[in-house]
Amino acid sequence: MSQADDGTPEIVDPLDLPERPFTVRNLADYRQCPQKFLLSQFVSREETRRFLGGPATLHQALRRALVQCYRRGGPMETPFDTMLGAFEEEWDGSACADSLEEERLHAQGVKLLREYHEAHREPFPQAIEVDLRMEIELEDHTFVAVADALMREEGGDINALRWLSTRKPPSVREIFESPGWGLLFKCAQERFEGEDVSVTMYSLRRGSGHRVRFISDDLEPLMRRLTRQADRIRVATEFPPVTGMHCRWCRARSRCPALK
Repeated sequence: MSQADDGTPEIVDPLDLPERPFTVRNLADYRQCPQKFLLSQFVSREETRRFLGGPATLHQALRRALVQCYRRGGPMETPFDTMLGAFEEEWDGSACADSLEEERLHAQGVKLLREYHEAHREPFPQAIEVDLRMEIELEDHTFVAVADALMREEGGDINALRWLSTRKPPSVREIFESPGWGLLFKCAQERFEGEDVSVTMYSLRRGSGHRVRFISDDLEPLMRRLTRQADRIRVATEFPPVTGMHCRWCRARSRCPALK
């Protein structure tokens, strides 16, 4: 992509984008601001971390600790100190707004991990894979979804799990209406063809979650939404900026010609 002398983005050729699978976040970026979608293809991890701030850093550190824990066999096999060490290794307080936020979020992270460790010392479910990236082909497009862990339940079912640390996790209704959760289910369903599959949103703050299964009547409209959005992106020749309050938290802010 190039820019005109006045800072506005020039028209690009269709498909003049990195050939990578679509994520649900990509599609959400495009709906919110086509320019954000385009620029985000080239934003580094460091730029993303800086604009997402302390809560995102907390979640990344929590997720790393839990992934490492389940690689070692789960809370039943992993001492809490080992789990905490993985959290400390990933924790980076420089993304926080100030030292008070850094101290508060770090303390929250330790508390959440301790509570999770104490509550999950049973032999089931068992993690069969962690941090699993799954791709799927839909209507000539490739989509990708990531499960924090793939669990084998005591009855043999496969459960694709995501841990959330947000203050307001999605409700059951919001999960059923979300293309993101639908895509995760579809990917797991194809990967484990013939097995019973479910997806679970587990809120670390609440110590509980929602486990759901999609039926075809729920899933097919969600997948159509994804493919139609991907169709529009692949033939787009202009990616105009759409400014608003969301610009304050945009990970591509430093690259955006509309904000210069």
